[in-house]
Amino acid sequence: MASIGLRAYFAPCGIGLGHITRCRAVLDRLREHVPVEAFFATYSDALLYARSSGFKVLEVPPLRLMTKDTGEIDVKETILYLASRGRLAAIAVSQLAYDLKYIAATNPDVVVSDTRAMAILAAKILGIPRICITNQIRFYVPRKKRMLRVSRLTEATILAVIGEIWAMSDKIFVPDFPEPYTICYMNLEVHDRLRKRIRFVGPFLSRRPEELPDGEQAKEELGLDPDKPMVLVPVAGTEADRNFFIKTIFRALRKVVSEGLQVVLGLGRPDYKEKVFMEKKGLRVLYWINDFPTYLKASDVVVLRGGHTSIMYCMAYGKPMLIIPTPGHTEQMLNALRAKRLRIAEVLLQDEICVEKVRRALRSLLEEEEYRKSSREVEAVASKLDGVGEVVKAVLELSRGD
Repeated sequence: MASIGLRAYFAPCGIGLGHITRCRAVLDRLREHVPVEAFFATYSDALLYARSSGFKVLEVPPLRLMTKDTGEIDVKETILYLASRGRLAAIAVSQLAYDLKYIAATNPDVVVSDTRAMAILAAKILGIPRICITNQIRFYVPRKKRMLRVSRLTEATILAVIGEIWAMSDKIFVPDFPEPYTICYMNLEVHDRLRKRIRFVGPFLSRRPEELPDGEQAKEELGLDPDKPMVLVPVAGTEADRNFFIKTIFRALRKVVSEGLQVVLGLGRPDYKEKVFMEKKGLRVLYWINDFPTYLKASDVVVLRGGHTSIMYCMAYGKPMLIIPTPGHTEQMLNALRAKRLRIAEVLLQDEICVEKVRRALRSLLEEEEYRKSSREVEAVASKLDGVGEVVKAVLELSRGD
């Protein structure tokens, strides 16, 4: 191996921040074993995060989802946009060309893709060892009566093409719990040949809960009241989705602060680091929750959209959730329903958000023993899993040619 240690090419999906934060957890752990020169090839939200984190960034053409002012994914417009003039194929070919160029130029020992298929294909073509991290092999397109046939055709096409590309990986890791606690169960309904290659390795955590002080001490360290329940709201997602959700949920949360709860809300802006946007009695609003694990340990309940990475963190830390999925986002809805079935979450639809329903849901999560018991159960399972460690082990083995 070269004197610099290991060269790693990370290719996270750029929509939202869950994919790149998983890659970062892998990189941080890798650097505990060997020196690593890392490159991040991504776009959109993840590109902003990578640049603000000081990573070596390689920009690739973005895959866009069309959204409404409410943050809802506009199914019709997205399908029309991607289908028009073969735009989806053009984006895929363009990403492949960029990945081929970047991988050839950086000459990595291993390529780690988090739900970005073209990087796997490029690495296969160039003969570079490749690892796939994903919690979504199957993509469900929301059903609209006028778009039913198109939705089904789109699903079948994506599964057929993307499934074959994932199969080109040397290793396929799913950062989720094994059954019966799997959250992304529906998104992994694939043919047996591919499913047999999937390994469920558990949540990808930057810090494990046992490495942190208990909840009351964590609150004190963060300058919060250790005697009051804390509601954590780590807002994530696309810019349009974040903006609408923040305005909507903020109105409801202002009321619960006056009822003996304290709230910490993150605006999902990593470019601002952890600057305080606003702080008044019982309410702290940060541009970005930089020390997310400590805030999570200090929390008593978490309000979130339903992104897979966020749910995994909450489960690993034993925190009950109020999940409010983005409208039209089938993955988030499926995640939310699965968490509700496990009795670790309450679910509200976006158009149901009001002071009374949010108050009732939070009180149930805080006061009903069943939620605490179920959350402790999955936390105990998570304590025996080390998803990041499994991927790091695979990276080191593949880079050595083992």
